[in-house]
Amino acid sequence: MKFKTVIQRPRGTYDLLFEEADFFINLKNEVIDHSLIYSFNYIQTPALEDERVFTSSLGNTTDVIEKEMFYIKEKEGGNKYVLKPEGTASIIRAYLQNGMHSFPQPVKLFYIDKMYRREKPQAGRFREHYQWGLEIIGSADPVYDAQIIEVFDRFFKKFKLIDYIFKINSLGCKKDRKSYLKDLKKYYRKNLKNICPDCQKRYKKNPLRLLDCKKEKDEKYKKDAPNIINYLCKDCENHISKVLEYLDILEIKYELDSSLVRGFDYYNKTVFEIFFTESNKAIGGGGRYDNLAQYLGGKNTPSTGGAIGIERLIEILKIHNIKFKENKKLRIFIAHTTEKTKDYALKIYDELSRNCIQVFENFSKNTLSSQLELANKLGVRFCLIVGHQEIGNKTVILKDMHKRSQDIISINNIIEEIKKRLKL
Repeated sequence: MKFKTVIQRPRGTYDLLFEEADFFINLKNEVIDHSLIYSFNYIQTPALEDERVFTSSLGNTTDVIEKEMFYIKEKEGGNKYVLKPEGTASIIRAYLQNGMHSFPQPVKLFYIDKMYRREKPQAGRFREHYQWGLEIIGSADPVYDAQIIEVFDRFFKKFKLIDYIFKINSLGCKKDRKSYLKDLKKYYRKNLKNICPDCQKRYKKNPLRLLDCKKEKDEKYKKDAPNIINYLCKDCENHISKVLEYLDILEIKYELDSSLVRGFDYYNKTVFEIFFTESNKAIGGGGRYDNLAQYLGGKNTPSTGGAIGIERLIEILKIHNIKFKENKKLRIFIAHTTEKTKDYALKIYDELSRNCIQVFENFSKNTLSSQLELANKLGVRFCLIVGHQEIGNKTVILKDMHKRSQDIISINNIIEEIKKRLKL
């Protein structure tokens, strides 16, 4: 079959390439190094999951469950599979299935993974997107709620970012919410005709989601709604107090927000979101989810975590003109003068690559001028040039593209000389 027009990528997705890809790789490496410094272990879960991982834990009235999951058409063994819409439930599934409860607790895990949501594509929101997630599983200590926030905060500070705030709230425990929801519904009952249609549905199905409404017309009702902090039991009150105490010790900037509830039903006690002044959208958030393991068939496992949207983080970094350090390895280009000298150049290319020296080339071109033109465009510092005379003498020309000077280097000393020049 021959198509008349070029097939386009799916709506709400993007191609990552060239400068954007370089930026992403550098950011990903920074995230990995930072997570490892705080003793988190990398985990990767499948893109496909049994739908019950999410339907049993996120809440049947959440947007993700009602209208945003990508289902795989085929059933296997009677089970329905979906593309993973979020990371935490998958991590807990992996924790239970792989017997991580027998590991020293708490287990600290991090991931950089793709998530999929069938939502309306818009600025900073994609149907396929990356998340950096942190999970601490197996401890009820509030110090770990603060530690999740600390890891994100210290990452921002590495780039000297200052215009952000952690908004924090407590959802309490099940008993706290039962009393709170009774009064919340009583408060909203008198305003039912005035709130948006979505909130009218939330009132009946999941009234806590009323506080998650983003419609401007409903803001005044949220502002005057009962404050859940006033309904906390002694244990939950002490928990959030200790979290805030730890944040004060760490000198992390935060503000209490009584309307903050997060989007999934598995959260309890501490919840938080991260806002930058440049955006009215949270770039990340998280909280405690002590009951999630039970929803997925395991035992009670107190846990806490958080995640940041990579695309939104990139947007913030670019607004602040954040650049990553130049990779010193990207400074070598190898060129050959004729088709007959290509074999010799290929051997040198292989030798350099096997010694972890990244080398650019264009072996499809046989004119030296066209190869040097590309080397200039790439901005490389040094160019290795191979001609017939160099083959006979077992040497190579090392040309400094910035100083416009060149030296003859013995093939036996080329690795040592290149590393010395690049200060590797």
